[in-house]
Amino acid sequence: MKKLYIFDFDGTLVNTFHDTVLSYNKAMQKHGLKEYDYTNIDEVDYDDFIENMTHDEEVLESYGKIYQNCPKKHTKAYTEVQQLLDKLVEKQIELAICSNREQGQLEEYTHKIFPKTPFKYIIGYVHGESYKPNPEMINKIIDNVPYNDDEIIYVGDKLEDITTAKNVEIDVAIVTWGQGNSEVYNDEYPVMIADKPSQLLEL
Repeated sequence: MKKLYIFDFDGTLVNTFHDTVLSYNKAMQKHGLKEYDYTNIDEVDYDDFIENMTHDEEVLESYGKIYQNCPKKHTKAYTEVQQLLDKLVEKQIELAICSNREQGQLEEYTHKIFPKTPFKYIIGYVHGESYKPNPEMINKIIDNVPYNDDEIIYVGDKLEDITTAKNVEIDVAIVTWGQGNSEVYNDEYPVMIADKPSQLLEL
C-alpha cells in the first residue's frame, strides 16, 4: 500500500490544454501569423502542437501574457479525478503535487479547482531553480516525509515524469488521459498505465 501519492498537474490532474491552444492562437493572430489549425481539441496531438509552436520570443511573450490573463473557462479537473482524490483521503493516504508550472500559478489553480482537497505539498517551479526531471523539485517532498521510497508513488503522463521517478528511484504510474504517447505507454519502468483514475486506487 502506498502512503503518499505525488501527482503531476497539467495532463494528470487537470486539463489545461484547451486554454493553452486558444491562448497560443490568439498570440499568433495578434502578430499576424498562421494559427495552429485544428477541428476538435480532443483530437489534437500534444506532441504535434509543441513541435509546431513558434520560437519567436516576442510571440511567446504575448502568449504567456494572454494565457495568464485569460479566464481559463476550459481548465478543469479530468473526469473522476476528484473522486479519486477523495477516496485516497478517505484511506488516509497523503497527497502532493509536483509540477513544472510556476509556483504561484500552481497554488492558485490547485486551490481553485480542488478547494477541499488537503494536498500536503504543492511544489511548482521557482525562478532560478531546476525543472523536472531534475530531482531537486520532487526531493522537496520526498526529503520531508517519513515514508520509505517504496511507499511513495509518482503519477504523471509524460516521459519526463518517468525520468523524474527514475532519478529519485521511486515507482511511477502513467495516465493515458493526458499528453502522453506510445513511447511513454510502452516504457517498461512504470508500475501501471492507467486508463481511468479509479485504477490508481489499486497501487
